[in-house]
Amino acid sequence: MFQIQDAVSETLLIPLYMRYRESLKPNPIIHDESALRLIPQIDYDFSKFDTAVHSSVGSAIRATYLDNVTKDFIQRHQQPIIVMVGCGLDARHERVGDIGKNIPFYELDLPDVIALRKQMMPPAENEILLPASAFETDWMDTLQTQYPHASFLFVIEGVLMYFTKSQVKKLFKDLAARFSGGEIVFDIGSTWMSRNSKKHHDVIKHMRAQFDYGCDDDHEMEHWANNLQLISAKYMPDFPAWKRVGLLKAVIMWLVPTIRKSYRFLRYRIT
Repeated sequence: MFQIQDAVSETLLIPLYMRYRESLKPNPIIHDESALRLIPQIDYDFSKFDTAVHSSVGSAIRATYLDNVTKDFIQRHQQPIIVMVGCGLDARHERVGDIGKNIPFYELDLPDVIALRKQMMPPAENEILLPASAFETDWMDTLQTQYPHASFLFVIEGVLMYFTKSQVKKLFKDLAARFSGGEIVFDIGSTWMSRNSKKHHDVIKHMRAQFDYGCDDDHEMEHWANNLQLISAKYMPDFPAWKRVGLLKAVIMWLVPTIRKSYRFLRYRIT
């Protein structure tokens, strides 16, 4: 039976299984060959996620959006470095295709997750595994020293909501202090979502982990460091594919501000 001791680390199975489910559909939002390979190898009770329509569609939209942000960043910079913060078993380096095959992808996660990743999906030539906590700074200092003239994109997917505001704030301040010219792209829920995740979230209610940090102001991170600047904010109803949760649910989310603003993707520049 699949076992990871850390409750937050266990949540890596959620987006992996959602991408797997989506990839089996006739007209998928995302097609993830890696998820199709990995899920049959994992002995875990995924059936508890099978009714999670919102998370299935949402995870596919999120992965597709972040894939596109990654490709855009690579195209716009001469020496791009991609850092997947809390990489889990994600294969973004595969999904971005040829545009990223010669670009370093750093896969950062806790040591037990990196050990599992190494076993189940040995790194490609352009992948470097980083067994560390995102909240440590040694790995940041190493990358800053190793690539003094590079432009870094930090992709933080499905991670920040599980930690405290003080932890998240420190992470952003530490990145801002070291990686001028880089970007941070991440997903985050509102305080309403954070408070109600155990009751209403179609997947989190089945997990040991729970949401902690919630953010209601897209510009909040600008107050944490004077060189952090919001580039864009995308909400779920902004994506046409969100209608796949059901037209009525999609319309309700669009019309009710509390629900519409409960979850979004933010992209920040480090000036």
